[in-house]
Amino acid sequence: MKQLNNSLKRYERKWVFDNKNLNIDYNQILILIHKSSFFFIKQFSDRFVNSIYFDDQHYSSMHQNIDGISKKKKYRLRWYGDFSKTINPLFEIKEKNGFEVNKKIFNLSELNNLSLSKDNDLEKIELFINKNFNFKNKIFPILTTHYLRSYFISANKLVRATIDKDLKSLSLYQNKNAGIIKEFNDIILELKYDLNLDDYVRSNLGNISVRLSKNSKFVNSAIHRPNTLS
Repeated sequence: MKQLNNSLKRYERKWVFDNKNLNIDYNQILILIHKSSFFFIKQFSDRFVNSIYFDDQHYSSMHQNIDGISKKKKYRLRWYGDFSKTINPLFEIKEKNGFEVNKKIFNLSELNNLSLSKDNDLEKIELFINKNFNFKNKIFPILTTHYLRSYFISANKLVRATIDKDLKSLSLYQNKNAGIIKEFNDIILELKYDLNLDDYVRSNLGNISVRLSKNSKFVNSAIHRPNTLS
């Protein structure tokens, strides 16, 4: 286990587009950001992003998000590419205070090449994480999220943007794959930038004319979880 950074601090601002009900698609959002004051261009190739989210027996993290608490914390195991197996997974501890994010990232090579379809592998993930991190309460995997992410950067290289689409979620319960995959219509645009750039970003948001909203793929997936997790 190796920590990749001491602490990553930044602002994150999100817009959520309901592709079905708002009649807006990915290409329209591309036009929106290309014509913005930031003049976003493609940064690198699209890739699939996969995460296992963790919570304690009281679902503390989930309730922090649903209740709108300003300070909140999330735990997730993240990897890229094939969703069925963990590939070079990273464990992230993400703390958020309003739009400000502080994230610690650890390389967990010990959990490489484990399968979401094998209950024993899910148990290995839970045991390893609880053994190697000093949490106040034991945490366990409750669900996964999977989506295709596109990456962009502003012309002056100061602001990054991502667009997520094709969001899916798999429910987990007591280290078991519930086998229920949910699909969502949302397309999510997110801006990410250093803390000292907030005034600059806010002053240039005018022609991104949709209403700024908060969103969490973790919470959106969890709210619609099977009754067994109620």
